[in-house]
Amino acid sequence: MSALPLGLVSYLNTSPFRYGLRALGHTNWINEVPSRLLPLLEAGQVEAAVLPSFDALCHPELRVLPGSCICSHGTAHSVRLFSRIALAHVTTIALDSSSRTSAALVRLIVRLHGGDPLFTTMAPDLASMLETADAALLIGDPCMRADASGLLVFDLGEEWLHFTGLPFVFALWAARPEADRASLSALVEEAKRLGLADLERIAAEESERLGLARGDCLSYLRDHMRYDLDERALGGLERFRQLAVEHGLIPDAGAA
Repeated sequence: MSALPLGLVSYLNTSPFRYGLRALGHTNWINEVPSRLLPLLEAGQVEAAVLPSFDALCHPELRVLPGSCICSHGTAHSVRLFSRIALAHVTTIALDSSSRTSAALVRLIVRLHGGDPLFTTMAPDLASMLETADAALLIGDPCMRADASGLLVFDLGEEWLHFTGLPFVFALWAARPEADRASLSALVEEAKRLGLADLERIAAEESERLGLARGDCLSYLRDHMRYDLDERALGGLERFRQLAVEHGLIPDAGAA
């Protein structure tokens, strides 16, 4: 396997992979926000990364690793739209600059609700975003820490399930075209296995790091996030690709 690092993010939802890799003695990784991982892969600065699914769909030359992902089968808790008014009346939405997948997803969800707002991209600060827009998309740990008092909140994992009946794949593992896919897949699968076997400890440590309640961290990892890129998850990913093509968000490169 290459000596290049892996690309990860420090969000709670990647913690089973991070803790599993550490247990295996593999600590050679870079933490970045999701939107920065594709440029690192393209520049050859990382061997593989937990890539936003939208980026993977837009770049079929990358080699998706089988078996592992980050998805939800309903409520996600860490990808939400916060609005001051009813969704049908929203005319402007501020998008979290951290991930293109969630930005594409909220565009689809709003259109499925019959809306056609204007979008702007901002740093993930809810108060600032709502000063300039009717609604704001937040992802990851900032989303989970956000104060939603007095706001309408739409969980995008739940909304996706409502419209499609399928899981939503937020991120998957993708590698450089020349990477050793078999070795990387084995490493990621074993890291996932070890991480998911130790969620109590992970939740306790992540709770302290992030300032979130231990029970909330455990419930999020155990009950809401899913990590297997199985048949249903692949079905959700393909439906996302189809809708993104239909709405002109990505070019049609064929089935995922």
